[in-house]
Amino acid sequence: MRLGISFLSVAVLGAVVFLASPSASLPEAETYVVDPVHSTVIFRINHMGASNFYGRFNGIAGEFTLVEGGTGSVSVTIDAASVDTASEKRDGHLKSSDFFSVEEFPKITFKSDALKHLGGSKYEAKGTLTMRGVSKEVTVAAERIGVGEMQGRKITGFEGTVTIKRSEFGMKYGLGGPLGDEVRLILSVEGGIK
Repeated sequence: MRLGISFLSVAVLGAVVFLASPSASLPEAETYVVDPVHSTVIFRINHMGASNFYGRFNGIAGEFTLVEGGTGSVSVTIDAASVDTASEKRDGHLKSSDFFSVEEFPKITFKSDALKHLGGSKYEAKGTLTMRGVSKEVTVAAERIGVGEMQGRKITGFEGTVTIKRSEFGMKYGLGGPLGDEVRLILSVEGGIK
């Protein structure tokens, strides 16, 4: 019995020392600034029920925090007027009130305080997507692509996807006809440590 009590005392004492030790502190969150040159935001929509059409946004900014193997947060801002579909006429239409209404709503944002590590390279970011003045809760399925170094700074990248209904954000032009309602967003983001 004495041996059992002694072992328990040592275990408790060891735990107290471990928790009190500065070197045993939890991993710190690292903050990364989004690199707009090496980040991409793509969208996909069905056209005429026959094909999937892709476009992109060229203006992206933001930052994300990450605790290795744990949680984090994400804040991304997209310049709606930077929409690019390789057609000046179509881009002009997309900037109009039929779609992004960029003069009234110049920014699209995604903010999440719940970046969760699911194991391996898989993550999940639950947050708020705001577009055309409408905010919706969405869940982005994300994969951490890797870790590297550029110009002496640690870098890391994620690719996330989420499917939304554009009608829920006030974009109803062409519904039930030439354009589908569901839009897949693909965010490939690289950040350098702050």
